[in-house]
Amino acid sequence: MSSQTEIELKFLVPAGSRPALVAEMARGSASLERRTLAAMYLDTADRRLARAGIAWRLRREGRRWVQTLKAGGTNPLERFEHEVIRPDTSFDADAHAGTEAGDRLRAILDEAHDEGVDVGVRFRTEVRRTARRIRTRGAVVEVAFDEGRLLAGEARQRIREIEFELVSGSAGAMLALAERWRKRFGLIYDPRSKAERGDRLAEGSPFPKVRKARRPEYGEDATAIEALGAVLDECLAQIAHNAIGLLEGSPDRRVAHVHQMRVGIRRLRSALRSFEGWAPAPPEDLVDELRSLFATLGESRDSDVLDAGVAAQLARAGAPPMAVPAGEPGPDPVAAVRDAAVQRLLLAWIAWRTSLAERPGPEPARQASDAGRPAPAAVPESEVVEPGPSTPSSSADAQADLAVDEDSAKDFHRRLQRRLRRWHRRIADDARIFDQLDEERVHSLRKRIKRQRYAVEFFAPVLRRRRTDRYLAPLTAAQERMGELNDLFVARARYRQLVASDPAAWFALGWLAARIAEIRALAGSELARLAKAEPPTG
Repeated sequence: MSSQTEIELKFLVPAGSRPALVAEMARGSASLERRTLAAMYLDTADRRLARAGIAWRLRREGRRWVQTLKAGGTNPLERFEHEVIRPDTSFDADAHAGTEAGDRLRAILDEAHDEGVDVGVRFRTEVRRTARRIRTRGAVVEVAFDEGRLLAGEARQRIREIEFELVSGSAGAMLALAERWRKRFGLIYDPRSKAERGDRLAEGSPFPKVRKARRPEYGEDATAIEALGAVLDECLAQIAHNAIGLLEGSPDRRVAHVHQMRVGIRRLRSALRSFEGWAPAPPEDLVDELRSLFATLGESRDSDVLDAGVAAQLARAGAPPMAVPAGEPGPDPVAAVRDAAVQRLLLAWIAWRTSLAERPGPEPARQASDAGRPAPAAVPESEVVEPGPSTPSSSADAQADLAVDEDSAKDFHRRLQRRLRRWHRRIADDARIFDQLDEERVHSLRKRIKRQRYAVEFFAPVLRRRRTDRYLAPLTAAQERMGELNDLFVARARYRQLVASDPAAWFALGWLAARIAEIRALAGSELARLAKAEPPTG
């Protein structure tokens, strides 16, 4: 029996990269390990374990069966894992008793049993694994290349992925190694586990699900840095899952993936502002590159607003036929996300987030996941990986922030309440003179409202729930109304470009002027209600 927290990172391997990757894996022939793995993943018919973020499987490893329970960790790299040896294909939830995830599993299964819901095999995997250990500067990493398939009923899906798992040393060093391999072989970061992919296949959809924003989770005793880590985990999960959705998903969901990816980026940038001065700041180049990606995805989104929104409303209003002013064609969002620069950026942000939790000095070596499992010896890497520019632990700005601000839960609670009140006052001041604001100031107000909503959601774990919900109601309503107004501004700018070549555009501009006045009046009412609201307290 063994229990540990795994630190790992997974990538899809493009078909064209496979030969070179196989050759690279073979370079570690002295430590190479090849195994055939067949696993059965267990769940209830109504997916109770999947919905709880738990993966429970039985896997044949050589001549033995290993029952494994997995659950999410505290950051994108971490997964809790608890393993027990089984005599056959029978499963036993009590074998995981005494662990937090095991107790959750037992509670879920007991509730299912009381309701007459059975547990069974939901899907299976068949995988050929090639693994080797690499010793790089600061870490020993197991690299595992898996090829095979997922099976759910008659449905099949290919598996071709590579995983980097930290055996000992620094997570930052492991990430630097992974970045080197990503660059050499064109790897695509995939935040999904086999359990997530198999669950989707068993549901009848092989495509990744659109990932919407969720509230972060952390305890009341969390410091600002710990809370920021949890917030970043949530933002990065939303970005990464929708990025893989763009690459691997259904074409008819691309618009939704683009939108949710932009929401994740916007939330991440808002998180940095919300925690500014209380935690280390990321390198400026990471922020700039993220802003550039947001703008690239935004070009595609603006066209969608016209095609599916304003243009359709104009047609229903009886507008004469006219060419839709699509403007200059923007970059393909799928190609943009597949680009090596964006893939590097995703990994760089994960590296920076991970650096928040790492402490100076050597880390104790981690044990192999199963003392009885044969493990290949580590071999030196031909080229030692140097720490990349995305590792900001030595940033002078970050160190200065930590030096001048004591990071405690009490200070964090006091400061966040003061910040929410100050930001609310600025919103309320502009809300009172909303009728006098020009388009630029309306746009700025919309961004401040959005930032305030995100900040409240980020701080929600340490705020009073009822007060938070009461405040979020007018805040959300105002944000949505201001977003609708912004879409109309975008459409008006595009139709103005069409006037010289198509007189029918005057109809669109007249309709837009009336619609903007109508929505602006509604927004004024929403803002007046928001101005009277009280920001939540702890």
